[in-house]
This record gives sequence, C-alpha cells and structure tokens, in this order.
Amino acid sequence: MARSVLAAVCMLLVLALGVMPAAALKGPKIAFDQQEITFAKVKEGEKVTAVFKFTNQGDQNLIIDQVSPACGCTASRWDKVTPPGEKGSVTLVLDTTGINGGFRKSAAVATNDPASPVVTIFMNGDTVGRISIDEGRRITLKGCLGSDITATATLRDPEGRPLLISQVENPMADYLAVTLDPQPGGKVVKLHLKSKATEAMEYAGPLFLSIPGSPPVSVWVLAQVQGPFTVRPHEVAFGTIDKNAPHPPKRSVLVTKACAGKLVVDSLIYNRELFKVEEHWEKPGERLLLVITPRLKNMWPGPFEKTLDIQTKTKAFAVNLTGQVR
Repeated sequence: MARSVLAAVCMLLVLALGVMPAAALKGPKIAFDQQEITFAKVKEGEKVTAVFKFTNQGDQNLIIDQVSPACGCTASRWDKVTPPGEKGSVTLVLDTTGINGGFRKSAAVATNDPASPVVTIFMNGDTVGRISIDEGRRITLKGCLGSDITATATLRDPEGRPLLISQVENPMADYLAVTLDPQPGGKVVKLHLKSKATEAMEYAGPLFLSIPGSPPVSVWVLAQVQGPFTVRPHEVAFGTIDKNAPHPPKRSVLVTKACAGKLVVDSLIYNRELFKVEEHWEKPGERLLLVITPRLKNMWPGPFEKTLDIQTKTKAFAVNLTGQVR
C-alpha cells in the first residue's frame, strides 16, 4: 500500500513539473523511394547509372556499411551517414557490354537499421545490340569427327544501316576457324564457323566482333565434335576412402553411341587387382553403364591415379580414376 502511494506521488510530481519520462529511441530506419529502377532499350556497351534515394525515418543516424553488387554493376557512391529525417542515396553503374536482351542486376545494401540490416536493390532493363543476329547470340556446331562441322550466322545492323565489322577476336583459334563474308549492299555480313578439332571434344567460348566507334559485341559459340561414342564423365573421383570401409564407394561411367552405327565395346582395360568394373547395358548397342568399385583390400594408403581404357574397333578412350586411401 505504501509503495502504491509513493508511486502515485512521484507521478504527480512529474506532471506538476511538466516533465514526461523519455521515450525509448527507435533507432535508424531506412526507407527507399523505390528498390527497382528500370531502363528500356539501352544500346549495348553503354553504361547506365541508377540513383536509389532513401529517407532515414528513424531517430538515430543511419549508417550504410557496404553496398555489394551481385555481378555486372559497381557501387560508385553512397551516403555513409544520414541523420534522422534526412535523405540519402545509393548510386549504381551498370556496364552493358556483352549483355544482350533483358537484364536484372542486384546489389545488397548493408545498414545499421535493426529491422532491415540488408536491403536489396535492382537495376532492370533490356539492351539493343549494335548487331542483330538472325540465329541468336548462341551459335552451336555439332557433328561427327572427320566430317565438316560448320555453322553460319547472319549479322545485321538493327536499324538497317550499313554494317562494318573490322575484326573478330577468336580465343578458340586452335579449334575454330572464323570467316567474315560481307554481302552485297553492305548491310549484311555472314559469319562462317568451322571446327578444326582433330579429336572428339566439346568446347565453348565467346567471339568478340569489333565495330568502329562501338564497344565489342560478343557471340557465344558451343561446339560438339563427336566420335563413335561419348563417355560421361571423363574423370571419376572417389575422394578420400577409408581402407576398412565395409562398403566401398561405387562410381558410374555412361558410354553412349554417337556417330557409330552401333556401340560395340571390344574390351575394357584396367587394373583388375585394384578395381571391379561391372557392365550393364541399358540399351544394347546404344547405352552401356559401367559401375566401378575399388578393391580396397588390395590398395595401399595414399593417393591413386589410374585409368580405365574403353576400346572399340575404331576408338579408345581413357577415363581417369582418382582418389585417396587412408
């Protein structure tokens, strides 16, 4: 009873003096005007700038510790400290070189706002290339080893103007021949591609087309040069194996008919003391599954690297078998 009376008296004194208890501070609070900014019909190769404005709706200083773009754009500037009630901004720059068509790039904004420690902002839009390609920006070559494996793409200016390509940078020159063939009228250029591979393989990469006065335009090339059969994977990794494991790990290799009329495996050459290989024909003459099991009792501790040779009448393929026994 005495405590209740004392509390009431204290409250009356506070009211009489016109003093109220201080309210707890809310802290900083970030509020973006918009978290997505969209750009339409950007010329490929241009840099676009997005300014994301925000307000500190809290009652303490808002601090932005870091702005981390996911990829393709860089944070060029941001207000590190924004007082209560004030506005600030985060500026992002996107280089559209190599971006064809739609894009959506993000950046994570790290703050001291306890309710929103990380806020994600986005730059959206689409680009218009200096070159339009009838076949698209991804060109595929596929064929059998020993035959001509070629592809042709038709290049134009998207606005119908004359098109001049001064050169092609070809990082795959050891495997791929590239020829530019300007067409009459000067508005169309044919891009001829021919595989130079001398063995079955797959390779992929960009070509860079140079246009005077414009950034390079990239074209992606994927080549699949097939032999009589294909093997997946090319390397089998067992990892680290316990020599006393009751159940040794198994790995699989799939052999599939490609350019041969029928898949015929004449022999499998491997160390039979160290490995057991089981053959399972999923589809006779077309798909053979090889299941490989190490014979741990016969293997010494330490790393190993062996091969499994798959031999047909016209082709042999070596699969690497790697791992470590402890």
